[in-house]
Formats: sequence, C-alpha cells, structure tokens
Amino acid sequence: MSNKIKIYFLGTSSSVPTKTRNLTGVLINYLGDNYLFDAPENVQQQIIKTNQSFMKINNIFITHLHGDHIYGILGLLSTMELNNREKELNIFVPKGYKKILIELLKAGGIKTSFDLKINEVGKNYSINLENVQIKSIKLNHTINTYGYIFKIKDKIGKFNKQKAKKLGIPEGPLYRQLQQGKKIKMDNKVIYPEQVIDYNYKKNGESIAYILDTQTLTKIPTQLKNISILIHEASFLDDQKEKAKQKKHSIASDVAKFAKKINAKKLCIVHISPRYTDNQQILKDTKKYFKNTIIPNDLDVLEIEDYSNK
Repeated sequence: MSNKIKIYFLGTSSSVPTKTRNLTGVLINYLGDNYLFDAPENVQQQIIKTNQSFMKINNIFITHLHGDHIYGILGLLSTMELNNREKELNIFVPKGYKKILIELLKAGGIKTSFDLKINEVGKNYSINLENVQIKSIKLNHTINTYGYIFKIKDKIGKFNKQKAKKLGIPEGPLYRQLQQGKKIKMDNKVIYPEQVIDYNYKKNGESIAYILDTQTLTKIPTQLKNISILIHEASFLDDQKEKAKQKKHSIASDVAKFAKKINAKKLCIVHISPRYTDNQQILKDTKKYFKNTIIPNDLDVLEIEDYSNK
C-alpha cells in the first residue's frame, strides 16, 4: 500500500464551470481510503477520471450548501446505491443544514440500503478516524460555512528492529502488532510494545487545509499554523476588491499574505472566477507575497510523502 497522500483536484472553478475548469472539489487518497471535500455537479465523472473508487469514499465533507458545492451529492449517492454499496457512509455538513439535506435527498428520490449518516459540524468539531483526524474551522461567508483540516496522526514511538531481532521476533505480522501498541505472545512468553519501541520519538503528521468559501480570515486560527498544504479559494484579484467584500470571497493577494502569516509550506489556489483565464496574473499577485504558490488544473494530483507504515 502506498505511503503517499494523494490530493486530486476534481475542479477549480467558482460558481459556474468553464471549458477548462469544473466546479471546485477535492479528493484525498490515503492508505486506501478516499475522503471527498465538497460534491459539486459533475463530481462523479471527475472521480472516474482519477481511477479512484466511489466505494472507498466513506466520509464526505461539505463546506456549505451553495449549489456549486452540493449539486453532485444526489447523483453520487444514487451511483453508490446502484453499485450495491454496503458500507456505512458519513456526510458532514455545517450546523443547521442536516434537515435541508435530508429534504433534498427525499425530493430527489434518494433511498439507500446502506447506512447513511448525516452529521452536523460546529465550531472546533473533530472527527477522529483510525489514521487521520479531521477538524472543522469556522469561515466568513454569506451563509454558515466551515472549512476542514485533514491531518495525519502524529507518529509517537519508533520501532527498533535490532531489539526485536535480539528478542527473536520474526519480521512480519508480529512486528505490526507491536507497532500498533499490542502485546504479543511467542514461545510461551509475552513481549510488550515498550520492549521494542522508543516512545521518546515523535514525528508530526502532514496536514491539509481546505478553506472555502470565505473572506480571508483576519484572525489566525491556531490549528492552521504551519499547515503543510493550504488549499484556499481566491475567487477574485485586486481589481474586484469591492465585489469580493460584498460576496464574502477572497482575493488572491490577501490569500498569499495569509499563507505567509500561518507559515504554510505550500499554497494551492482554487475556486477561481471564470472571468480569469490567465493563471499568470493570479500567480503574479500571489507569488509577490508567497512564492510557493501553485494553481492546479482540473485532475492535477499533488502527492505528499508520508512516514506511516515505513
């Protein structure tokens, strides 16, 4: 299994699709699981093009209920049902939207034989999964909106192969059990994880922030500091400052300044207004303040090396 975190940019446009850009959504693949952030129209076809599986999506995170972030959810659930999905699916939406989404699914005739759980997200909401943790972050948009921070769990402890060999433990499943913090029994003796693991070792897990739609935040949330990858909307450039303020969207130069303030490693600009067809102008506005900026094209893949399972 790959140790890499793969970020698939399913779309990068805002409000309406263009000939070259679909509406913004991101799929993150990690250790065989897929995590979907927003479900705009055409999300199914974009996922198909990535060669990733619908069935490996167990968690969907919706930022808000504006159409360009939610219109693909009915078709996606319908396809999962037609493909005889059995595993539980969790959808996360901002507080106050659960009833609306349920009514939307009813109106669309969506019925699932698999368990479908709709969870409401509030301030500092946290989802603790086996290998990752996802946290919510309150944004500043025209309706209730939350961004998400996808973080690989920190690695505490380093497995010492030399100690394991001295104890006569063969490489294989027993190594993995000890790495998972489980004791093992071998030749009528019990071996504990602390006998082969150095718990003074710690390595921070990589983190990805998905921040849209919003005005650029003026107060820096602690959980965004030192983020590995900042995926942030930049619907407008400086020529549309007033419109950005009115619509509560971000402008590219402000996002770049924000990335610098939080000490992000890399900035990915998405949710770009269809009025902008030249990436160079956007890059000019952003790299002036934050050099490690990219503007992904649809279906671009960004890979991050991960330490887990090594």
